[in-house]
Amino acid sequence: MDLKMPKLPKVTIDRRKALIAAGVGVAMVLIAFVGWTLFASYTGDRQVAVFGSHVAASEADLSLVSGRISSYMRSVQDTSSAAGTDAYVREFAATAEYGRAVAAYHRQVIGADRVPEAYVGAQSAYVRALDHLGRAFSLWSAAAAACDIRAYTAAKENLARADQEWKVYVTAIGDYDRELRVAEEGGGVPPT
Repeated sequence: MDLKMPKLPKVTIDRRKALIAAGVGVAMVLIAFVGWTLFASYTGDRQVAVFGSHVAASEADLSLVSGRISSYMRSVQDTSSAAGTDAYVREFAATAEYGRAVAAYHRQVIGADRVPEAYVGAQSAYVRALDHLGRAFSLWSAAAAACDIRAYTAAKENLARADQEWKVYVTAIGDYDRELRVAEEGGGVPPT
């Protein structure tokens, strides 16, 4: 049994065909690179847009609750009955609890957002701000509960601690604004 290998045709590539093949290869690599760059840019822009819309929704929801809390803090109750004062304190506590829940919800949503590397600092600062705001709402709720049981010293302490958390929240929002500005301008380390 004699096995013979079939003869393969000789492949001859001239210089022109080799240059065309190399050109096609380079063109395909460039097209793939440009396509990937455009896709990455679109994805990053989309992530920033989603993050921005979540922050805007958070600010809108929380400004309403914060406004109601501020009005409770500024107003002096002019009800002469204990029942009127009790209702006022319960409403204040309910509003503070609602604010805590809203802050926790937005913290979860914004913390889960995928953002480009340049926006991680802004996201982190905003999440930190929501943490402090949530604590402030919890302390306002505790102060209202203390008022409800006539524990005025505990109420004052909780209000003072809530005020501190509010101040840290405001500082964290300033950090967020600075980090966001740096990310949008494409700069380096933000100034302190």
